Amino acid sequence: MLDTVYVDIRHMDFWFGHYGLIDKSWNDEVKLYSDANKTNDMGYFEISTHTGLAALYNNLDDKEDYEQKKEIEDFLNGETQVYYSYLYPRYDEDLLDQVSHFAPLNKFNHKPIYIDMWTKLSEKLDINEIKNCVRILVKKFFHENVSNIVILEIPTYEETKKDYDEIVSRFK
Repeated sequence: MLDTVYVDIRHMDFWFGHYGLIDKSWNDEVKLYSDANKTNDMGYFEISTHTGLAALYNNLDDKEDYEQKKEIEDFLNGETQVYYSYLYPRYDEDLLDQVSHFAPLNKFNHKPIYIDMWTKLSEKLDINEIKNCVRILVKKFFHENVSNIVILEIPTYEETKKDYDEIVSRFK
């Protein structure tokens, strides 16, 4: 029985938004662990809000990205509040990257190599929304009701501002 999940938020953009240096994030990647030392890797997921998906949709090519656009359009126009987009192995070398947790199999009996959770539960991501999404992910893919979500490695405002200023200075 799992009572705590530890979360590593991948992108600094999330923290830039958290501290008000930019708008809050529309999507981010999270890595889940069952321990604070990050020795037991549970899985890796992307979380995308409908706001981010709408922006992505508008930037995709109608012909080249037709299937992805259709999938996004169906979600945005549908009643479903949470949806999962799966990327399955395309090449033999991808077979080694299949997720180890529960996930739906495709017609070749393969698990996905990447899972993107699409959500209409909020416009943008903050710490509470990340925790809410992680609870949903853990229920769906690990069949566990987890009560405690711990965000790992939260940078201070000063650290975040320093990183932000360094990035901005590269574009001046």
